[in-house]
Amino acid sequence: MDEKQSKQRILIIDDSPIQAEALKSILSPRYILNVAKNGEEGLKFARKYNIDIILLDLVLPGMSGFEVLYQLKESEETKNIPVIFITGSDSDQDEIKGLALGAVDYVRKPFVDAVVKLRVEIHLKLISQMKIIERFSLTDGLTGVNNRRSFDQATKSEWSRSMRSKGWLGMIILDIDNFKRFNDSYGHLNGDMCLKTVAYVIRKAVLRKTDYVFRLGGEEFAVLMPGTNFEGTVTVAEKIRKKIAAAPVRCENENAFVTVSIGAGAIIPSGQKNAESFEVFFAKLDKAMYRAKDKGRNRVEEM
Repeated sequence: MDEKQSKQRILIIDDSPIQAEALKSILSPRYILNVAKNGEEGLKFARKYNIDIILLDLVLPGMSGFEVLYQLKESEETKNIPVIFITGSDSDQDEIKGLALGAVDYVRKPFVDAVVKLRVEIHLKLISQMKIIERFSLTDGLTGVNNRRSFDQATKSEWSRSMRSKGWLGMIILDIDNFKRFNDSYGHLNGDMCLKTVAYVIRKAVLRKTDYVFRLGGEEFAVLMPGTNFEGTVTVAEKIRKKIAAAPVRCENENAFVTVSIGAGAIIPSGQKNAESFEVFFAKLDKAMYRAKDKGRNRVEEM
């Protein structure tokens, strides 16, 4: 991994250039640092970059540090980023309010280099450990792709993001054809190998880092593709279908082959009244997948 990619990223939200530079000198070059001069800019940075921790000044022009923290915790994209308040105040009430809103710690001015470093390091270690635990809880143990819990979280987040940006959200649902017959013929251990093979092929066919692959349960999988329109989603679905049909499942004494039935479609989510919900969108894709099965399997049906 590139050294820059492996470094954790800290966002400093502080309107004082002197204080921001002091923090940068304390924390660089160990971390990647972004600096925002006010709350609005800080919120944009928090949504744009993969931020590991935020150092937030309590007193800011316009939007206060408390207001920024509230908005961070209200957003699905930023609610899990730990926030350390920067303050020159000795007010217990301010500290209680900040902690109640979700701040993890306070750093007081003037800065003591060792204290800043240790507090940032402690919370970054904690968040790293939490991410490892969360990654295991969101991963399907057999295939290594995202599980149903991850699907529920990601679809909620990406639906909201696409709604705000008025962008496309593509999705594919697929089911392995005649999987019960495969298990009956080759046994459940080879059935597991079949699921692993299908998951591997899907992951290799979905090239963008922003796309998600899920095992929804049993022999059903899904692919979520933010920013992909209807035509692009159907193209990827057809690519996946062909690659799975051509991929051998290595059983003990022979290679077996399976096919999949796919429902594919895309939508620009809308927050308007009576707009189509994610549940309706998902149901249409599910129906399209079953149409593919009814029409002979090993095919893609558009929603």
